[in-house]
Amino acid sequence: MGAGGPADEYVPRRAARLSELDGREGRIALTHWGPQDASPILLLHGWMDCGAGFQLLVDHLPDDWPLVAVDWPGYGRSARRADRYWFADHVAELDWLVHVLSPDRPVRLIGHSMGGTVASIYAGVRPARVAWIANLEGFGMPELPHAQFPGQLESWLDALKSPPAARVYPQLEALALALQRANPRLPATHARYLARAWTRAVDRGFEILADPRQQLPTPIRYARADLEACWARVRAPLLLLYGAESDYMQRAIGADALSRLRSLMPTMVARCIAGAGHLLPHEQPAQVARALREFAAAAGAAPRGEPGRDLR
Repeated sequence: MGAGGPADEYVPRRAARLSELDGREGRIALTHWGPQDASPILLLHGWMDCGAGFQLLVDHLPDDWPLVAVDWPGYGRSARRADRYWFADHVAELDWLVHVLSPDRPVRLIGHSMGGTVASIYAGVRPARVAWIANLEGFGMPELPHAQFPGQLESWLDALKSPPAARVYPQLEALALALQRANPRLPATHARYLARAWTRAVDRGFEILADPRQQLPTPIRYARADLEACWARVRAPLLLLYGAESDYMQRAIGADALSRLRSLMPTMVARCIAGAGHLLPHEQPAQVARALREFAAAAGAAPRGEPGRDLR
């Protein structure tokens, strides 16, 4: 946590730098910390988050790590898409970013939730382009039963006629309290920081930056077998972090989730983050940063393909 400000406000320890790229389909916003590097460590945020949300974690990471957080299209300061937000487009966006930001060297990836899922898929689809990957609670969505798909498609068609409107909060404190109600382990100072990072001021209060159409149902059914086929091709050292108080891994994969993941990805190292739910980089950033530092040090020396283990 930062120091030197009011007790109820989070004061970042490190200053961020902002930049933009002309992406595949519009502006891509980036947030930088640390030195510039020909092969930065890419930070990939989760659903309804943005790159600036990583500040809580970055403040606990080494100052000499070249960190670049990406705002996915339709999030944060990046451009919104005209017609769709489909999962495969995130993989395509990451592929483009890797080639632009690290054209000559394998990239290092840290992804949370949706960002962790995208990073893991990419590491299997383009295994030679990834040096190491840290997946923070990125397990994909639970598989939709075949019988429910017609209803899902119907919901998508109905939502297209009346898409969700932008969510506006009269005060930042209202959003911070909502975040804490949904995530009871989130410290109040972190909730207030995220409320600022996730919004922009408008006449009626504070509007969520994420395009509200991100909440539309998807018209595409994703099979877990397809996702796991990508994971099985991962060759880079991989750190999996999961919250001790989170049930997301079990809901997405099943009761034997860790065993299943180890069988697919023998390079995987798993670590449980105490006192954390699904938002572990926001709830327990110091613990997450310590695990990342230990993993990065080991990944730099360990040979590829060495069987994974649990970090205690």
